[in-house]
Amino acid sequence: MISVENLSINYGEKSVLSSVTLNIPSGTWTCIVGPNGAGKTTLLKALLGMHPYSGSIKVNGVEVFKDMSRNVAFVPQRPEIPLGMTVIEYLALGRSKLDGWGRERRRGRVLIQNTLEETQLVGLQSQLVTQLSGGELQRVLIARAIVQEPEVMLLDEPTSALDLHHQITTLNQVESLKNQGVTIVSTMHDITLGAMYAERMIVMHEGRVLLDGPASNVIHSNELKMAFDHGISVHTLEDGHTVIVANKTRSEII
Repeated sequence: MISVENLSINYGEKSVLSSVTLNIPSGTWTCIVGPNGAGKTTLLKALLGMHPYSGSIKVNGVEVFKDMSRNVAFVPQRPEIPLGMTVIEYLALGRSKLDGWGRERRRGRVLIQNTLEETQLVGLQSQLVTQLSGGELQRVLIARAIVQEPEVMLLDEPTSALDLHHQITTLNQVESLKNQGVTIVSTMHDITLGAMYAERMIVMHEGRVLLDGPASNVIHSNELKMAFDHGISVHTLEDGHTVIVANKTRSEII
């Protein structure tokens, strides 16, 4: 269980998060949505322990900045990539907390190889990470997080650089981790995809939580439309699936 209580973060005089309180059950997928500047990425980084904050963030009852033993995987939008590192070496970094860098046990090596195959990266394993395309790099980041075998996985826009096929493949892999008990928290601009995979959805606007609840309820809520200044429309298809699209005449707001 991730418990957040009265979380606030300021950048100088600017309030980025204000009095955020929420609970994220273990073994679930929670998707954070909202317009640019809503505080989504800052909330993710706070859960990781990367930002000083007031209030409380506890994972299984322990404040995040006091628990150095946590195994949390983070997939950022803009990663810092070590120069001269190949794809397979970069994946091995994900095993360093469990096995130690360069001392991967047999189980770790097998998991790395299996993950390369599942993420369709076998042909790129000897290529330098710095030479990858944006979509290839995003798949490598996901793969490194998978081999880390985390208790919690935090993903910041994990499909932004992927084509539709790789979006679904990647999200299916993340979903399989959730089914194994990993707690998933992601931000996503594509609300339709977020609602397809996440059980819960958090709507943020100007550093505050407008709504936190089951995704099937949130996507039909007035709070979701309010967060985007009513610049989106919600449509239910014949097969029952819901699609969220930007209104053409209001697209400048999104």
